[in-house]
Amino acid sequence: MANKTKPGKTAAAAKKAPSAGRVGKGGKKNQRVRVGSIVFGVLVGLAAVAIAFFIYVKVQGEISLPENAVGSLVSPVQSAVSNVTGWVRNKVGDLVDTGRLRSEYEQLQIENMQLQYQVSQLQEEAQAYERLAALMGAQSRYNTLDPIYAKVIAKSAGRWFDMFSINRGTLSGVDRGMAVISADGLAGRVYEAGLNYAKVVCIINADSAVACLIERTRDNGILRGQLSAASDDDSCRMYYVPSVNDIIPGDSVVSSGLDGVYPKGLVIGTVTEVSRQSDTSDQYLVVKPATDFQHLEEVLVLQTVIETDSDGRAAVPTATPVPTLTPDPNATPQPSGAKATANAPNNWAYPTSTPDPSATRAPVILNDLIEDIWANS
Repeated sequence: MANKTKPGKTAAAAKKAPSAGRVGKGGKKNQRVRVGSIVFGVLVGLAAVAIAFFIYVKVQGEISLPENAVGSLVSPVQSAVSNVTGWVRNKVGDLVDTGRLRSEYEQLQIENMQLQYQVSQLQEEAQAYERLAALMGAQSRYNTLDPIYAKVIAKSAGRWFDMFSINRGTLSGVDRGMAVISADGLAGRVYEAGLNYAKVVCIINADSAVACLIERTRDNGILRGQLSAASDDDSCRMYYVPSVNDIIPGDSVVSSGLDGVYPKGLVIGTVTEVSRQSDTSDQYLVVKPATDFQHLEEVLVLQTVIETDSDGRAAVPTATPVPTLTPDPNATPQPSGAKATANAPNNWAYPTSTPDPSATRAPVILNDLIEDIWANS
């Protein structure tokens, strides 16, 4: 038998079916809400218990295991952050300090150069003071000869001061033929005088001759310079000594005043060698000058009055030895046909001295002084 349903009941059942489905879904949702509430409550409770436990541990003064764990995790991060922060801070500070230090360094460099210049000036002044003090001592010794202070302003080429110029001339009382001394002894004589300058030829020059004597034995002779372009020694030679047997190295040599140029008693130097040649004409003494002819900066020009005889020339005793004509085997002979001129350097004045043929020097104008007559003989 067929089951027949009424149309009204069927519609009611269809309406009730969706409502049942909605009720099932709502129940599941409510269940999830209740589970979430329970979990949240548990977490809150655990948090409360943890907070209470931390408070209790803090009160007891102990560090809990969680705190140790958290501290162990956070400490490396804090250390890294601190290191990076310190590095950045140091770099920024270094940049700032570098600019400041560079400025200070440049300032210190300037101050250092200024101090070095001041030290150099003070050293130069100290050396000048020492030189001038020594020169003042010489000035006091020769005060009766009216010394004139002068500075050396030029010199001949080469290492030696065999010819030089000074900053005093005729306006200051300097005249040709005046003797020039250093703080240590005789330097030379003026051979040319201008208004505000003068030129000096020194005793070490090969064109110079000085009448001198041995201070201890009083033996007279003539001192000649031996300087040439290649000379490495400023020693001079003393010729025409009556006898060298009593003369020993270390004897002092002074000017004799017999040449009419140099006052008597000026210190010349010290005997260093004595020739022992059998022939008296070949005997000579090697004399080391007292003046340092490598370092001349200040000198004194002596204004002196030379005693003259009735002819107006310097008095020369008849006992003065005359040059010998006996040649030295090592001497350079005078070329045949050569004629000596008044202005030419006299390279054959004394046969016992061999000049350097390659040597060049400014000619010294010879005149009628006794010294020049001897040099030109």
